[in-house]
Amino acid sequence: MFAGEKINNTEGRSVLHTALRKPKTDSLTVNGTDVVKDVHDTLDRIAGFSAKVRTGSLAGYTGKRLKNIVAIGIGGSFLGPEFVFEALRHDPVCKAASVEKGMQLKFLANVDPIDFFRATDGLDVEETLFVIVSKTFTTAETMLNARTCRKHILDYYTKAQPGCDTAKVLS
Repeated sequence: MFAGEKINNTEGRSVLHTALRKPKTDSLTVNGTDVVKDVHDTLDRIAGFSAKVRTGSLAGYTGKRLKNIVAIGIGGSFLGPEFVFEALRHDPVCKAASVEKGMQLKFLANVDPIDFFRATDGLDVEETLFVIVSKTFTTAETMLNARTCRKHILDYYTKAQPGCDTAKVLS
């Protein structure tokens, strides 16, 4: 695993969890690609995107501030973020951070329609960011929930703004 060998026999690929934990100065080459560099490039892009959402400089399709986040995942892609959220939400420093005031985070981890309703109930679609949390984007439950959320968004804009460019809504 630490050398990037293909030890995931089911999917025929490397198990690169260790690359996520390596510092930027380290390197791990798999199939001619430095995956540590790729990981840190992605982490930097995530940090920049997240900062824009938190500060309100990145708005939703209609210009409204994104203040609701629905994290879509299953297994570790759900449990990891939820554990961190629960651990930090009562921390005095995190609680006092003024940037995040007024924002809420919900989780969607089951394909049961009731769970979808629970995660989206009372949320204004124009103020909601749906985030898919997945390593491979192949997990059936996660992708079903992602498609359900996509339909929810498109149905909303089709009714709220007839004739809107739905391709632009999802960009």
